[in-house]
This record gives sequence, C-alpha cells and structure tokens, in this order.
Amino acid sequence: INAEYGGLLKFDTDGDLKLDFSEMLGLMAVLQKKGADRGQLKQIFDVMDKNGNKRISKQELQSAMALYCHVNYTDAELDDLMRKVDFDNDGFISFNEFAQSIHLFKLQ
Repeated sequence: INAEYGGLLKFDTDGDLKLDFSEMLGLMAVLQKKGADRGQLKQIFDVMDKNGNKRISKQELQSAMALYCHVNYTDAELDDLMRKVDFDNDGFISFNEFAQSIHLFKLQ
C-alpha cells in the first residue's frame, strides 16, 4: 500500500513511503480499535486469498505484499512472517490467525 495516500504516513514506521506487512497489521489494529469489524478484516483477507480457499499460502502472502505494498520479501523473511502468524503451523494463514495476528504488531 502506498503510504502517501489517505494519511497513512503515520503507519509507515520505517519511512520508506510503503506499508509492509507489519505496518499494515498496525493499521488494521487501529482500525479494529476504532470500530472496524471482522467484516472489514475479512475483506482484506479475501483480497490476499487469491484462490478463495479460505487460507493464505506463503505464495499468496508474497504476491499480495508485492502487489499491494510494493514489498518483495526474501524466502527467509516470508518464512519468518509465516512463523509469526501461522499459529497452528499448517503452512497457511487462516482468517482467525490473520485476525489474531494484528495484535502481534505494535505501532512505534
């Protein structure tokens, strides 16, 4: 997500004018605190779930981050993100894991 739009710069904690995954999760955490419901989080999840199988694969995460956030993670960085978010270690991010993961990333 290009951070120049919609006042998103305050969520761009590393100053690169792009929201990476942890910064996007920080934004979602704020939205949730301000009354964003699970439906809004589900919409974000569904955009990332390209094949519609109700789970996000490592490849879908990589594709979404490159397409929407202009961030190209290495395999090691993707593995690290998956370890942080994939609580049941099945190799995929479920919606519940996605919704719970917003609490793992705090804004600076």
